[in-house]
Amino acid sequence: MKKFLFAAICVLTLSSCYNNRILVGDVSENDPVIEVQKQWNSHWLYGLIPGKKTNMDADLFVKGRQNYVVKTNISFVNGLIGSITWGIYCPTTTTFYVPLDEAQ
Repeated sequence: MKKFLFAAICVLTLSSCYNNRILVGDVSENDPVIEVQKQWNSHWLYGLIPGKKTNMDADLFVKGRQNYVVKTNISFVNGLIGSITWGIYCPTTTTFYVPLDEAQ
């Protein structure tokens, strides 16, 4: 029982959520942004094999804007699905944001 408890504590404390944020154009970190689109990406075998939707054209999501933010992360739900499938399927979420003053 102690080994199982130790393994469970290690898994919970040594895991993290991947988060990557890319600022495109004339956008700074502190500018207010609004979410315009969210897309799930498929990855297989702990992310070693990319799925079909990993190469996305940002113009389809931001509709030709020059300034936008792309955030890719592993959310709690993505991590839960990855752990349920034992790493066979590991999704990530890509979210596109535009500055608040350009959203209209």
